Amino acid sequence: MSWKTIKSEEVLGNRHVRVRKDMVELPDGAVIEDFYTVTIPDAAMVCALTADGELLLKTEYRYAIGADVIECPAGMFDEGEKDPLVVAKRELLEETGYTSEAWTYLGETLESTSKLTNRMHLFLAKDCVKVAEQDLDDNEHLDLLKVSFETAVDMVMDGRINANSTAHLVLKVDRMNRQ
Repeated sequence: MSWKTIKSEEVLGNRHVRVRKDMVELPDGAVIEDFYTVTIPDAAMVCALTADGELLLKTEYRYAIGADVIECPAGMFDEGEKDPLVVAKRELLEETGYTSEAWTYLGETLESTSKLTNRMHLFLAKDCVKVAEQDLDDNEHLDLLKVSFETAVDMVMDGRINANSTAHLVLKVDRMNRQ
């Protein structure tokens, strides 16, 4: 029971975001004349654990919600990139100065599926070691935060970590560790 696109028009498009206005017909025959979808580049996120069990997190101000948010290291695919592991490794190094030799792909997650089309590729990186200083993009301003993994799970459960992909990733790794 899928929707049928009657008409589609891009109303905004650049490297960071595309907004499309569609006219769609629902399976019951109802028509929505202005259904908007937003496409941003896919991204990769890392649950980065040090050998002593600390989780590397970042605190970053998010203008759209007007607040600091605690998240796992993550970043968008650059134009033409296809391999989520390449993105994950780059973002971990840039945002934290850490690397890992032990990577596990944990699948993808979706955000706000009623409007957004991008996918967040999730990774676990174990035994992370510091090899450099942060190398942030010009428009990135974030603080590195290290907490025990157990504390991170508590932070998800009490709402201090409330960004969907980060919460999803932390709880997924927690469940893996319990099995």
